[in-house]
Amino acid sequence: MDILARRLTIISMLMVVFALTLAAAVSADTERRRHNYAGSIADCTVHTTKFCEQAKL
Repeated sequence: MDILARRLTIISMLMVVFALTLAAAVSADTERRRHNYAGSIADCTVHTTKFCEQAKL
């Protein structure tokens, strides 16, 4: 039973490390995509309206 508990603990710790790494990667990607579109040529369609609003500021 001790071996099973130890294995479960190790697997749980690995899952926590993986989850934190994945969260950091998603956060970094979100920050990379959130840049200012001011001065860029953009067509203001339904899908890009929020970016065009930022460009007007």
